[in-house]
Amino acid sequence: MGAIKPWKLNKVTGIVEVMLEELVVRKEKLAKFERAKMIWSLAVMFCLAVFLFFGYDTLSKSEYAFGTNLLSSLLANAHLLLLVLILSVGLTQVRHFEKKSKKAEKEFEGLREELMERSSELWNEDYEWRDRQDVYDYMKKEFDINLFYK
Repeated sequence: MGAIKPWKLNKVTGIVEVMLEELVVRKEKLAKFERAKMIWSLAVMFCLAVFLFFGYDTLSKSEYAFGTNLLSSLLANAHLLLLVLILSVGLTQVRHFEKKSKKAEKEFEGLREELMERSSELWNEDYEWRDRQDVYDYMKKEFDINLFYK
């Protein structure tokens, strides 16, 4: 209930306040997972570039013919083996954060759509609909959460 207190919106009460607060929390959670996915993706691309550079360098300097065991010549170098390990961990993390991100987005969108569908219940008087407009504008401006349409 910490995110709603600084808003100083006396137009929201009860269930609306709880739903808006939960929307902000879910939006932050989604952003956190997407940021982590992006960081791990960039790290994997960097490691892949380093791996390809060192792999090419190792193969061009090796005395192995092209027909010999390519994998054993690549894995004989400890640096390349470490890069393969880092790449596998990085790819696992990217996949993990991709799943978490999709789940968080599904939860966020579900709550956002529920709030839009239940708006007639939550703001049932005419003067409350003007308050709803102010609250929706505030959510769009402050938290980039669009509650006007699906």
